[in-house]
Amino acid sequence: MNSALGPVGDSQLAGIGSPMRANSSRNQHFVTHVEQKLNACNPESRGGRFRIYSFQVADRDSYRLTLEQAHGRPIHSNLAMLDLFSFDVAGGMRLRSNLEELFQKYEQGIERQTRSLLEKLSRQNFDVKDELVELFAAKLLNFVRNPFCIEKVLNSFPGVASFQPTDAGLLATYWQIIAGRRPHQSYLCAQLGITDQRYAEWLRMLFMLLAPIGPDGANLFEGVIKGLLESRALHIGTFLAVYDQPCVLLSDRGFARPVADGPQIMAMSFNLCSTAFFDFAFADAATLLQGRANPMFLEHALENWKRRAVATVNLTVTHNDRALLARHNRRVVEQCHSRVYCAVKDDLIFAA
Repeated sequence: MNSALGPVGDSQLAGIGSPMRANSSRNQHFVTHVEQKLNACNPESRGGRFRIYSFQVADRDSYRLTLEQAHGRPIHSNLAMLDLFSFDVAGGMRLRSNLEELFQKYEQGIERQTRSLLEKLSRQNFDVKDELVELFAAKLLNFVRNPFCIEKVLNSFPGVASFQPTDAGLLATYWQIIAGRRPHQSYLCAQLGITDQRYAEWLRMLFMLLAPIGPDGANLFEGVIKGLLESRALHIGTFLAVYDQPCVLLSDRGFARPVADGPQIMAMSFNLCSTAFFDFAFADAATLLQGRANPMFLEHALENWKRRAVATVNLTVTHNDRALLARHNRRVVEQCHSRVYCAVKDDLIFAA
């Protein structure tokens, strides 16, 4: 199934309120609790004690995995680190200053938007622009705040950590991030194999990306997303793969690359739930058409492309495509940090 979606509007990426109230959140997820719940091996749990099967990668080349716990791992503490996003922790105090509030706007709609997207498409209803935009934002945030991607993220947003807000309240928080007390920092950095300086730079970058700096509460992160989704120079494709049975892997990095990135293409693949994943691909239109048409026609086609009234996102939906699933699961194993997760523990699919 194929469909074209309209432009991104401000309503899909509205800003958030004033940030940074101290809270007691210490166990901080970098892949959300709700996304793991959507991949749980016991999705019907009435007590909220959801579990997910965890596999350590034993051999990437042969896609050999080792199941870590026969009954699955509790998701309440999985894919989380203590005080990962905390930037000021007073000695002996329960409250801490952290970035958790800045994440909540993107987390709170994940389950609702995922279920709405899949339910609409099951009825051949392609009015899913809002769902796709909000889910893309939430999934991209998983990449930006993933501790196993810190170097890649800092290289992807060069210089953002050195920006400073002009609002007095946000500036005070910014200086708190710089000077705050972080007794956990040495241990975290040793775990992640990064320097104290890079960790502090990452925290500042996250704050500057997500803090509401615009008069309407907008932030730099949403500006990046709108810039991508509204670019008239790019061909934007979304490929959604849906399956009848649980089979889709989730990466400890929160994303995979379905194809190699290059100067003319960027693509990211995200788990939606145990039975679906989706790819977002951004490609230079000239690159896609090069060699496929007469040069005079190509020039004319590109001019018409750039004069479009709005940018569009083309959506393709497949059902039970085993080859796409095998490719996705292989990429997840190849590119994860050390672990992958699934709602099932047997007969994982890596071959079409």
